[in-house]
Amino acid sequence: MKVALLSTLAFGILTTGVAAEQACRSFQATIQLHMKKDGCTSPVGICTTGAVVSSDSALNGASWSFTSLGTADSAGLPASLQPASMLSYAGSVVVTTVRDGTFTTSNAGVFDTAAGAFSQLDQITSGTGKFADTKGGLIFINGIGGGDAGFKSVVHGELCLNP
Repeated sequence: MKVALLSTLAFGILTTGVAAEQACRSFQATIQLHMKKDGCTSPVGICTTGAVVSSDSALNGASWSFTSLGTADSAGLPASLQPASMLSYAGSVVVTTVRDGTFTTSNAGVFDTAAGAFSQLDQITSGTGKFADTKGGLIFINGIGGGDAGFKSVVHGELCLNP
């Protein structure tokens, strides 16, 4: 009995860390992002939200919520290299999918306030559901627009899900 119990425990311990590998794949999406004032927790007052449109069923219909954690004029460079209207920023995104869970990113980007264009690189830092233990996936998003119409944004990246 003790040998069987020890064997079962040993097998359980050995196989715990051998979970099935995450399935990673490239994806593309679009998001119409809008500035969000209600519930915005950004210390600099910049939050956006939008719905993801993608042929990837794990992402299609997901909500995308960005919160800026800080900005720097002239993209953080001397004003002789970039105008003050070119902001650099850092923040986070929470993506809540329809059925597969959520994932959170940490990001950095630049926003040209004069042209209404931005470019951002996100790294996945955590997740829930099928995105649990997902870290390191990269997402690139860029967009143009602003005002009441929002930002028409294009997203490319790698999405990893647990089976």
